[in-house]
Amino acid sequence: MRARLLRLTLGALLTGTVLAVVPATAAFAFSDVTSSYWDYTAIQYVGSTNTWMQDYGTATFKPTTQEQRNFLAKTLVTIWAPNEQPDTSITIPDVPTSDPYWKYANVSIKLGWMPKYASGKWVPTGKIRVAGFDKAVVLALKLQTDVAGLQNVHEDNGTTYTVNGDFPYLNLAHVLQLHFNHTSESLDIDGNTLIARDEVAYSIWWAKTQMSWQLSHASWYADVSLPTLDTSNGTQSSQHQVTQYAIDTIGRGWPYIYAGEWNAASPNGYCCGTQPRGGFDCSGFVWWVMKKNESGYNSAQFRSYAGWPLPQRSSYDMAHNTTTHITFAQLQPGDLLLFASNGRSSWSDVDHGALWLGNHWIAQSTGSNAGVMLDSAAPGTYYYDTFVYGRRLIGSASAPVHVSRNVLLQGDTR
Repeated sequence: MRARLLRLTLGALLTGTVLAVVPATAAFAFSDVTSSYWDYTAIQYVGSTNTWMQDYGTATFKPTTQEQRNFLAKTLVTIWAPNEQPDTSITIPDVPTSDPYWKYANVSIKLGWMPKYASGKWVPTGKIRVAGFDKAVVLALKLQTDVAGLQNVHEDNGTTYTVNGDFPYLNLAHVLQLHFNHTSESLDIDGNTLIARDEVAYSIWWAKTQMSWQLSHASWYADVSLPTLDTSNGTQSSQHQVTQYAIDTIGRGWPYIYAGEWNAASPNGYCCGTQPRGGFDCSGFVWWVMKKNESGYNSAQFRSYAGWPLPQRSSYDMAHNTTTHITFAQLQPGDLLLFASNGRSSWSDVDHGALWLGNHWIAQSTGSNAGVMLDSAAPGTYYYDTFVYGRRLIGSASAPVHVSRNVLLQGDTR
């Protein structure tokens, strides 16, 4: 459970390494951020221990205010490119050279972190989406090689998958664990959320003080090659469609939502429970990508393929109802993967599920990474070591043989 243990709660970290990061005698405290605030430590770090986010002075932080582009550019350039010189050939119609933020806007454009809009303007007081924030931070961390790999997800024969422009940055943000998995899931963010200052503070604090092995993890994405699939073959065509749809889903940046199985907050009268916003837990993501229209659940309306019978909702029940156990060597794209965090090999120990895309790549939603992502299950990784068995839906009747003991919306432990 390496990844999960690293991200229990920010509050839990206050008793450990954080105390070594933030001195007990901070220079000052923000009047609008109490010590019980969910990322008090991060805000103190970026606005008191350091002066990076003193945009509203030393008394007020405005944690829930949406971040402005000029403030964010100043923060990121000050931290990661303090000696970068502006490019005087870059013109910014709405930020004159006399503007105190001109240098930061110019450098952020020059480095590709925060480019101008199609109109040619930079919109200094404009708000920024999570996807745009993730792009700026990922590029500031010099992960361009990994971005290029995710922009070019391909089959072994060179055929490329379609990925949207946000996909590389959103995926790497989850890999790096840049976003907090809130206890109150209505606060969780996706790629289209306008990012608030408390979320910015958390991500910067994390990147500067907590990231270690996550950067090594990011290096895996320099080349993402998936199995070659013959789309004239019925089974392989289905596998290709599932893989493409999983990648499309990752490119939306949906968060981890306990018991989440849908792309939006549950409407009134929904058959199967409620969730406060769009997002997925691990088996909810499997449902979203694989399940056919049955029992009042119709995610199939959003994709080009009908899906397959999958009556069980939790990974535990999915494991319990697996009649043919697929070994690691037998896995094919679109197979369900079932894991046990305790390292045991029985269906009764299963507490996490994901989808196999091939060549050791999996698609999953996890609480430890705060959302849906492309991850590795290569030998030596956590998911390789905790794999129990797989279950095949594509090309299988997948008939249930056991009665579920779990309620429909039981979430998994990850």
